[in-house]
Amino acid sequence: MVSRGFTLIELITSIVLLSILAISVTSFIGFAARMYVDVSEREQLLGQSRFAIERLSRELRSAAPNSVRIAGSGPFQCLEFTPFVLSGLYLQAPIGPDTAAELELASASGFAAVAGNERVVIYPRNTADIYDAAQPYNAVLSGITPDASGSVALANLAASHSFPQHSPERRFYLLGSPISYCVQGNQLWRYSGYGFAASQPEPATMGTGVLMAEGIRTAAIPSGLTFRYDAPVLNRNAVVNIVLNFGGALTEDLFFNHEVHLPNVP
Repeated sequence: MVSRGFTLIELITSIVLLSILAISVTSFIGFAARMYVDVSEREQLLGQSRFAIERLSRELRSAAPNSVRIAGSGPFQCLEFTPFVLSGLYLQAPIGPDTAAELELASASGFAAVAGNERVVIYPRNTADIYDAAQPYNAVLSGITPDASGSVALANLAASHSFPQHSPERRFYLLGSPISYCVQGNQLWRYSGYGFAASQPEPATMGTGVLMAEGIRTAAIPSGLTFRYDAPVLNRNAVVNIVLNFGGALTEDLFFNHEVHLPNVP
């Protein structure tokens, strides 16, 4: 009679081989899962960093001249600027010692969208001329009335005003609400709608912000400065340098050193 079955040695050998196979398969699946998590985290980090840089760059390009100011250092830094909603040439303006409550503007598209209460500025030379209501370089606009011919428009001021001097190009800017991008810890926040202030405000006074990006590592930046502003000179425009270092728990750091040239001039 022939006996059928496994010997003890065969059974142990089978168990050992199956264990080795199971460990190999488990290690391969675990490695693949870790790779997927790493790639997903890196893609998410890259996507949010590109979005934040692109959004900030686009908004900065519409900043009014000499409206950029920077405060803070290390894990708390804020970049503030004021975008303009409309720009053009004026034909007549009350320049000291003259005083008037209106400006005559060369007509252009976009006047119909001006609702009033915007701040109009002529030849701003520094940030105080933009943000400080006590400075004579800016005034509050009550509305714009296009001429029937369409060749000129009349800008009415909220009160009689006298601007200190002409813009070399007879240029005016209608300002929107200031915008701030603030690095707070490892996050980048955007604030808007908080109004003008002579001194640069802190995030606690700006209301509710919008989270733009996470994973910022300011300690990994050699200079420690996320934002730097180079004022315009005769041979170039103003430049804002943005240095952001993004990092995750499982990914290598993503380092961005980005320059934004501001073409707007007074």
